[in-house]
Amino acid sequence: MKKRYFGHYQNDFIRLVCPTTFAYENSQPSTINNKPFHLLDESRSFPGGNLSAMTFTRKFGCRFLIVAAALLILCVLQSPAQDVQVTARVDSNNILIGDWIRLHIEARHQEGAQVQFPALADSLQGMEVVRRDSITTQKVNQQVLESITYTLTAFDTGTFVIPPLPVTYFTPGDKTPHSAETPPIPIFVHSVGIVDTSKDIKDIKPPVSLSITFAEMLPYILGVIGIGAVSWLVYYLLKKRKRGETFIPQAPPRPAHEIALEALRALESENMWQRGLMKEYHSQLTDIIRAYIEGRYHVMALEMITDEILIAPAIKTLDPQAREQLRDMLVLADLVKFAKFQPTPEENTRSMRSAHSFVEVTMQHTPVPVRQEVVSEGVAS
Repeated sequence: MKKRYFGHYQNDFIRLVCPTTFAYENSQPSTINNKPFHLLDESRSFPGGNLSAMTFTRKFGCRFLIVAAALLILCVLQSPAQDVQVTARVDSNNILIGDWIRLHIEARHQEGAQVQFPALADSLQGMEVVRRDSITTQKVNQQVLESITYTLTAFDTGTFVIPPLPVTYFTPGDKTPHSAETPPIPIFVHSVGIVDTSKDIKDIKPPVSLSITFAEMLPYILGVIGIGAVSWLVYYLLKKRKRGETFIPQAPPRPAHEIALEALRALESENMWQRGLMKEYHSQLTDIIRAYIEGRYHVMALEMITDEILIAPAIKTLDPQAREQLRDMLVLADLVKFAKFQPTPEENTRSMRSAHSFVEVTMQHTPVPVRQEVVSEGVAS
C-alpha cells in the first residue's frame, strides 16, 4: 500500500493539533474498531464515514487554525487598545538613617489617555512621606510620559519594601477604569556608625572662631558711609531752606533791555496801527517801556501814571533827550487811550523809534541807587 509522507514540521503540527488521536507513521499502528490504522495511510477511512486520515487532518487542522486565530484577535480587541506602561524607581536602594530618598513613578501612554497616580498617606510601610511634587508631562517618541516624584525618609534601620502602588488610567473613549501596579522596591536603611557605649560621653566642641575678612566688613562700611551722606544732605538742605535759598539754583534772569527790544520788534511786525488798532498799539508799546523801566531801574512803572514815572528819582538821572522821548511817547499814548485821539502815521512811527532809542540809550546807563539818594536827602534835611 502506497503511503504519502510529509516533512517533519507537518508531523510536529499534527502532533500539536491532535496529540492523543493520531499516531505518527513510524509508530506502531493504532487500531480503530480492532483494525490497524496508520496516520498517513490515505486509504484508511475515519470512523463515521468515508473520510480518510489525510483529509481529516487537512480539514480539521485548518478549522483549528481559524478558531485559534479568531480567539487571538478577540483577546487583542478585548484588551485595552492603548496600554499604559508603569515603572517605579528610586535614586538609591541604600541610604543612611534620616536621609531622603526620591521615589519616581512614571507612566508612558498614548495621547488621550488619563492617568491617576496613587495618593500616598503620611507613611508608607514604615517610611515617612516628606513631600509630593507636582506631575510633569512630556512627549517622548510620539508618546506621553507623565511622572511624579515622592520624597521618602526612614528613622529606623533595617529593610523596607515599597509595596506595589496602583496607577489608575482611562483609555480614550472608554470610561472603564484600568489599573496597573508598580513593582516592589526594597530599601536598605543603614546606621551612621557603631557607638562604643563603654566610653564616656564627650561634650560638644566649642564654636570655632574665624577671622573677619574685608569682604565681610565691606557691607557695614558702605552702610556707615551711606548713612553719613544722607545725614549731611539733610543738614545741607535744611540750612539752605532756613536761609531762604532754593534747593535748585535758578538760571540768571535775562537783561531787561533784551526782553524789551525783542517785544518791540514783535509788536512792530504785527502792523497794528496800519490795521486801525491805534489804542491796542499804543497800549502795548507803553506797557513794554513800563516793564523795561521796572526791570532796569526797579521803579514800579506798571502801577504809576505818566507824571509819577517822569518824576521818579531814577528817571531824573537819565539823559534829557531820553527823558523827552519817554515823555512824548507816554503822553501820546494817554491821548490815544483816554481822549480817543487819532495820531498820524508819522506820530505812530515816531513813537516806535522813540521806544527803541530810549531802550538802546538807557541800557548803557548805570542806575543810581534810589535808597542812598533818599537817605542822603533825609540826612541833608
